[in-house]
Amino acid sequence: MSAASTAIIARAVIRRNGHVLLARQRTKSWSFLPGGHVEAGERVEVALIREIAEELGAEAKIAGFVGAVEHGYLEDGTIHHELNLVFEVVIADTEPVSQEDHLEFHWLPVDQLADIDVRPKTLKNALLAAGEGRTPFWHGWNG
Repeated sequence: MSAASTAIIARAVIRRNGHVLLARQRTKSWSFLPGGHVEAGERVEVALIREIAEELGAEAKIAGFVGAVEHGYLEDGTIHHELNLVFEVVIADTEPVSQEDHLEFHWLPVDQLADIDVRPKTLKNALLAAGEGRTPFWHGWNG
């Protein structure tokens, strides 16, 4: 078993009319918040705006910090470690369209979030616990 380096991932909570925007790799059954990896030396907010532009072709505006979740998982014999920094984001497009062949996006009613496989699960649970609250959260690795 080998250990991977730590990845910093910027994620967006994009809400509209009681829904939240989720992404899914076309080959996977589970969903995740839009966003992606922060490149070496890149500011987190800049990375998130870049990722939203790349994934959705949309101009994004960061509205606030939601929280942070540290996450670890095992895949193909490698331990993956990530720090998810989550921001409230506003986009102008009412119907964002995936700009990447391997991704699709869908609006999910917030009240159905508990029933959907959204990963990391710790992040989904933190969002559910926070509700409409605006107090930032921190959840350590798998705990």
